[in-house]
Amino acid sequence: MANFLDDIKNPFRRGNTLVQLMLINAIVFLSLVLTGAILSFFPEGNVINKLINDNVLLIAPIKEFIWKPWTLLTYGFTHYSFWHLLFNMLTLYWFGTLVQEFIGSRKLMNIYIIGGILSGLIYIGIYNLLSLTPQVNNINSTVLGASAAVCAVMFAAVTLLPEYEFYFFGLFLIKIKYIAWFFLLLSFIVPSSGISHLGGALAGYSYIYLLRKGIDLGSPIETIGDWWSSLWRPKPKMKIPQRKYSESTVSSKGISNTNLDPNYFPDQDEVDAILDKIGKSGYESLTKEEKQKLYRASQRKD
Repeated sequence: MANFLDDIKNPFRRGNTLVQLMLINAIVFLSLVLTGAILSFFPEGNVINKLINDNVLLIAPIKEFIWKPWTLLTYGFTHYSFWHLLFNMLTLYWFGTLVQEFIGSRKLMNIYIIGGILSGLIYIGIYNLLSLTPQVNNINSTVLGASAAVCAVMFAAVTLLPEYEFYFFGLFLIKIKYIAWFFLLLSFIVPSSGISHLGGALAGYSYIYLLRKGIDLGSPIETIGDWWSSLWRPKPKMKIPQRKYSESTVSSKGISNTNLDPNYFPDQDEVDAILDKIGKSGYESLTKEEKQKLYRASQRKD
């Protein structure tokens, strides 16, 4: 069990964004499946499970979306089924590897998140425009899945390396731009999927296009990521410089004339408290008695 948990923790420690994204998607999927299975044994379980799902998928009608703005992020890490998850993660792995190798892990994360957010906003905009003419509005009111974010990664790779070739399923070589365009056009068989994927494709292309001009749309994401990482990063322990005290040093500081019992030696807690005070305010902040205690502790023979 410990080895399994270490296998999950290591990619996060080492900063392998591609594996991190795949693990997050898998963990979210398994968590929702297990939660649904457990809740099914309770009378109100189905109601609670629906409430959970309604708070992770993207709801396009603007009147409902404004009450759940966080779904613009959460929908990109959830999936309908195992096969939905598997296809998206395989695609993310193939194209994400290229992006990560050429522009780094942080940029891969930027593209994934921006792809999901921008695609979601485009979908909400199109849905609500079409709702003005209900007779032609036949797209779904909800969106779920990492497809749009993965499509952003796919088209970012295509924009970076349009002539790069994959050995497609071990059968033949094909340029990645043809694979990307084929899947994008194929997705329009289901209009809702096509609109979502198109938003992701535009996000991926725009990110690389602007990055080449010196504009990184992902800078705010990196700033938030650095702040979040700093919360979990262990703070370095302050090292107190060790001083060697002598009778002359103590006398010169005017601290020899204290009322301490000659046979008294401070315990470790007292010494630690004095050292903490030195670390915060410096040696000169100590009282004469504290300086004498520190001197006595330095003379102690265990």
